[in-house]
Amino acid sequence: IRIQILADLELPELGTLLDIGSGSGTIGLEALRLRPKLKLISIDKRFGSQLLVKENAKRLEVSPRKVIESDIKQFLNNDLHNIFSDSNRVIIGGCDKETKIIVIEAISKFLKKGDIIVLPIITYEVLNEVSNFLIKLNYETKMNLIQTFKGLSISEGTRFEPNNPVFIIKATKK
Repeated sequence: IRIQILADLELPELGTLLDIGSGSGTIGLEALRLRPKLKLISIDKRFGSQLLVKENAKRLEVSPRKVIESDIKQFLNNDLHNIFSDSNRVIIGGCDKETKIIVIEAISKFLKKGDIIVLPIITYEVLNEVSNFLIKLNYETKMNLIQTFKGLSISEGTRFEPNNPVFIIKATKK
């Protein structure tokens, strides 16, 4: 899933990557390994996430521009207009449907033609509402379904057990 998200981001050599709901930072930090001149801003509201992302950055020998441990809604009300650059990429994970819509609406005011938003989504309702909202805001959207299975040993051999499917929406500003 991470590889598909990175591919969908079409990472530029220079620009800004905003990783919302970054968790441990794996996607944004890997993006920095691929494109060291990117400016990464990593945001997650969970307690301890800032320290975790910074520790992972040291291990990977990359340097995010900012690592913020805060609710994205607070961040949107502050200096949003100061973070974007000529080429922008945004990952919106780890938040509920309403927050995704709020974030998309807020950042869309600052994104330019060709900028990309990527959203991993696990429920039909969120997929439907978010994709319709992106189309309403004049984004070109593409979707991928990623489905994986684990093999479990049983007496007759191996039984495949599915993991939750993940839909990935790639939205490019027109």
